[in-house]
Amino acid sequence: MNTQYHLIIAKLLASCALIWLLSGCQAKGIINLQSGNLLASQQWQGSNEQFSLPFVWHDGHIIIELAINDSQPLRFALDSAASATVLFETPRSQPMHLNIEGQLNLSEKKINIVNNAKVSVGNIKLSDLTLIHVPINQNPLFDDFDSAYFDGAIGYDLFNHYNITILYSDNTVVFSKPQSNIPLTQSWQQYPLSIHGRLPYVSANISNQTGSTSSYKFVLDTGAPDYIYLNKALAQNIKFPAAVYQSKFENFEGMQQIETGQLEQFNLFFEHFTNMTAHNLPKLKDDKGIGMIGSGLLKNFDIHFNYQQGFVAVRKGKLFDKHSLLDRSGLVLEPHKLGGIIKQIDNASHALKLNLQVGTIVTKINGHTINQNNFDNLRRMLSGDGVSVNLCWQEGSIDQCDDLTLYTRTMTQ
Repeated sequence: MNTQYHLIIAKLLASCALIWLLSGCQAKGIINLQSGNLLASQQWQGSNEQFSLPFVWHDGHIIIELAINDSQPLRFALDSAASATVLFETPRSQPMHLNIEGQLNLSEKKINIVNNAKVSVGNIKLSDLTLIHVPINQNPLFDDFDSAYFDGAIGYDLFNHYNITILYSDNTVVFSKPQSNIPLTQSWQQYPLSIHGRLPYVSANISNQTGSTSSYKFVLDTGAPDYIYLNKALAQNIKFPAAVYQSKFENFEGMQQIETGQLEQFNLFFEHFTNMTAHNLPKLKDDKGIGMIGSGLLKNFDIHFNYQQGFVAVRKGKLFDKHSLLDRSGLVLEPHKLGGIIKQIDNASHALKLNLQVGTIVTKINGHTINQNNFDNLRRMLSGDGVSVNLCWQEGSIDQCDDLTLYTRTMTQ
C-alpha cells in the first residue's frame, strides 16, 4: 500500500505551518489555513438530518466524489488526518479556474495557496475555503498525469463541522448534522477522541520490552492506507520487531527510509491484534503521539467520528479480519492509467530476473486486467501465501507474461 501518500501530505502541511509562522505573513489565505478555515462558511442543503455517499477503494484510500468551483466530479481521499484540503493538479482538476493568492517554496518545490474555493460534497456546501494546490511537476507522489489517480484529500474541513460515519464493509460514508441525535445501538462502543493540531487522536496499546503492553496516542488516520505507522524512537519502551524489511519513499525532504515488520501485539478499541503489520518511520515527528493508525486496520470496524462531543463510536465490521498482510513480491506497485506502475524493486526480488524495471507498466495479475476498480484486490495477491503470481507487463510494444516467485522479505537486522 502507498505509504508515500500519507507522508507527503503530512510533511506538506507541517512544512506549510512552519513557513507561515516564520514568515509572519498575514494574507487572507494564510490566516484562513492557520485557523482551520475559520473564515469559510458551511451550508447544509435539504431538510434531511443525514445523507450517504458511496466510496471506492483505490490504493488503500477511501475515495469519494466532490466538486470544487462547480467542476466535474473529482476523486478525493476522505482523510481524517488532512488538517487542510489539498488539491492535486490532475487531468480532472487541470481545467479549473483557481484564485491563487501566492506560492510557498518547500525544499525547491512550489505549492499554491488558493482562496475562495467552493466545495460541494453531497448536501454540504463549503464556501470561501482556502486550500493547498500542488502542481503536477511539483508533486513527489505522481510522476505524470497518467499516474495521477486521485485529485486530492479533504479532512478537517468536513470532520470539524459534521459527524461522519464510515461504514467500511458497506463502502458507504454517512454525513450528519452535528446537532443530530443519531441513535447508536448497543453494538457501538464509544471511546475518547482528542483533537490536537486539527488531528484526531485515540489511545492504543503496544507490546513493550517487559512482556506487557504500554498505552500511546495515535492519530486515527483514514487517509493512511496501511495498518500502523510509528516512530519507535518516540516510544523507546515499545517492542518493535527485529525481523523487518527496508523500503523507501520520496517527499518534500527527499528520499526517506522505512522499516516494515509485524508487532507482536497491538490493542485497539475492544480488539487484540497479534502480528500486526507496522512501518517504522524514523523521521516522523509528533508532539502528542507516536504515529498513525490507517485504514488497513480501521476497515475491520465501522467508525463514527464526533469532533463536537469528542468521541468516536465503533463496532466490529462485517468483514472483520485480524490477519494483516506483508508484501512478498519485492515490488512497490502503484496505480497507473494503464494498470499499475512499478515504483521500487527490492534487490532480492525475482522481478529482476524477469527483467522488470522501475517504471514498467504491469497490466495483469493472475490473468486479471488491472483497473481502478480492482487494483487493490489484485495487488493484494502480491502478499498472498502462494508460491508465485503470474504478471503481464508492457515491454516496448510487446506484452510479456511470466510467473513471479514470492518470498519472505523480513529478516533480522
